[in-house]
Amino acid sequence: MKYSILFISIFSFIFGQHPGDKAVRSGADAFYNYEYEKSIKILTKARKDYPEHPGVHVAWVAAHWRYEEANLTIEEVYTNFDRNLSEIVNVYNSLVAKYPDNQEYKLYQGTAKGLNARILLGQKKWVPTLISAYQGFRIIQKTQEKDPYLTDAYLPIGIVEYYAGMSNVLVKAGAEMFGLNASKVEGIRKMEIAATKSPWAWTESMSILSFIYQFIDINKSRGLELSKLLSEKYPNNYDYQVHYVFSLIQTGALKQAKMELNKLNHKLIELGPRHRKLYTAYLNYLWGHYFFLKGEDEKAMGFLEKCIELYHAELDAFLGNSHLLQGMILDKRKDRMGAVISYNKCIKLDNHTQAILMAKQYLNEPFQG
Repeated sequence: MKYSILFISIFSFIFGQHPGDKAVRSGADAFYNYEYEKSIKILTKARKDYPEHPGVHVAWVAAHWRYEEANLTIEEVYTNFDRNLSEIVNVYNSLVAKYPDNQEYKLYQGTAKGLNARILLGQKKWVPTLISAYQGFRIIQKTQEKDPYLTDAYLPIGIVEYYAGMSNVLVKAGAEMFGLNASKVEGIRKMEIAATKSPWAWTESMSILSFIYQFIDINKSRGLELSKLLSEKYPNNYDYQVHYVFSLIQTGALKQAKMELNKLNHKLIELGPRHRKLYTAYLNYLWGHYFFLKGEDEKAMGFLEKCIELYHAELDAFLGNSHLLQGMILDKRKDRMGAVISYNKCIKLDNHTQAILMAKQYLNEPFQG
């Protein structure tokens, strides 16, 4: 969750009616459907044909970033991302100077500047990360204040309000000082507006809300609804399929979950090397959870151990769930010491997920099965 906030939604603002909308929408859809080369080709041409389109430049950077993330080393990814980002920041600065009253250009200027935080985050430069993220967000916030009908801006504002609502007193005070409502409830309300009323931000909004409902503020039925919509709209997006299967498992639809898991097994080999490594860990978790619910603890434990061994993703929600389920299986085996070790590994992640609360509960009162 914390990384999503800093990587402020790339396609999260309404373009209105502009020449080139159809081309940019096509490029964005290809991006979300993991057709990165197609997306880059479409958006590169659109940048030349429609250089004053508000969203085409940041969409182009996003497409390059995700393609390279799946195929290059992390050092190459950050180098290229930094170069491309510097290029479009200059473009948006020029557009804002040329059209100072155009709020859409300012929205994308803020987004582009905020994206620099993604590079700094990877370099573990914490203070510059926060400064960069704030600078971008503040531009977005001012734009939304001037034009409240730009409903897509509800997404980044909602994200920050949600995060502030589950943070410490100092973070909450800082958010409120800048006119934000440091409330998880208000943050979710704003993100739901973006998910249901925006023709562009709905994808990112649904994705983030799906994650929240699956891991943090549990709402199994809404999580399933959102993850299913995304998986059907973008069938080649492996991440969306993973979260859809997780929702199926959470809601007890195990027969359907097994069918989808088998599909994910076959699709895994089609991914780029880095994505394949990432999603192999996720897939092992899903099989582990599936077999846990089926009562086949030996199989479940094997998959969970493999997930933990292979895990290297920044978002560690599935890792926390793996440690939790591992502890629950060990409790069922009467291996209390092993269970306590697993629960403490889960708690140590400190990622605000429901798994942390459950692990703390089972530290005090062993899982009975």
